[in-house]
Amino acid sequence: RGTRTRHDSPAPSARGSAGRRRAAEDPASGQGGATGSSLQRPSAASSRPSAASGTAAAATVAAAQGGSPSSPAPSPSAPEVSEELQAELDECRDTICWSASSVSRESLRDLKNLQKPPPIVKEVFEAVALLIGHPDRKWDGLKRMIAGETFLAKIQKLNYQQSVTREQFGKLREYLSHAEFDEEFIKTVCVPVVPLATWCRAIGVYLSKTKFIDGQEVRPVAGAGAASPPSKHQHHDYVPSSDVQMIFDPDISLMGPRELRHVRELTISRSEVGSITFHGETDCTGLDFARIVRLEVGEVLVYPDSSRKPPVGTGLNKAATITMYQCWPPNGSKLLGDPKSQERYKKKIRQMTEAKNARFIDYECTTGIWKFSVD
Repeated sequence: RGTRTRHDSPAPSARGSAGRRRAAEDPASGQGGATGSSLQRPSAASSRPSAASGTAAAATVAAAQGGSPSSPAPSPSAPEVSEELQAELDECRDTICWSASSVSRESLRDLKNLQKPPPIVKEVFEAVALLIGHPDRKWDGLKRMIAGETFLAKIQKLNYQQSVTREQFGKLREYLSHAEFDEEFIKTVCVPVVPLATWCRAIGVYLSKTKFIDGQEVRPVAGAGAASPPSKHQHHDYVPSSDVQMIFDPDISLMGPRELRHVRELTISRSEVGSITFHGETDCTGLDFARIVRLEVGEVLVYPDSSRKPPVGTGLNKAATITMYQCWPPNGSKLLGDPKSQERYKKKIRQMTEAKNARFIDYECTTGIWKFSVD
């Protein structure tokens, strides 16, 4: 379940979900095959990835860097929780943990010197202040909040399941419904704020599925590109952006109907983003790749809409190998000069990948390339 730019990005993470299948799926769910992953990735200008997660399932390779992660909230006390819902809640908790632990004093240093921040930056900090109980919503007060000695501890240890009231949640949901409160947009405005925006959204999603379920749903992080939150009665569907250029190998556009039924080792990729290879023969007849596969910076999603997902072994619901680019470690500049540190970090990534029932293939700190496979 695992991932975009900031000064101190979290470790690469792979995420999985019943409908989004990121990184690896829980064997108990009975679903195998291709999954996706959301990974952090740095921008060319010294920033590192924001997070893209979403409603997820059983696999998140969460932050591997040091520091205490945000305390996960207790599981909901409902008598029965479906596997799909439990996977989504696990994903939310993982996202909350890594995004909180991704925030550093270094990444927020420049913000404290801003006299007039972009409106969305102030709005994100207002949402954070709301959740941790900081009363002053003026910019000077918000700057004092992020400069405070206890700020990082408050976001890392927040017991959101217990402390957030219905009134706070209502205000949070209002913030999250704003079109500009979108992690992809925020990344273009102020990279260091992205983890905090992700933290707010993941908490909102979690609470909307547990403590406050009698209202409009909060769109998940991976679906945050929508201009407005969908209603409960709308059909959730991924609409591809027009500028997405996916490359197919072999080139299925040159194939006839007979060849399309037997495409071996199909690889779908985007330059500088990542690739996914579906093993064995794939029947590509009638597959709407633009809606089935989502390759974005920091994430690979297969069947974002779970209602379109076929049985295991059919279509693209099958074993695959995923390669993600630009998955840099935190404090990458320090690691680059220390081979022993690189090996220790690589070992962490291996352990996290395997703990989520995916098969670790390789990870290199110096190139930011992470490769793993799922059955």
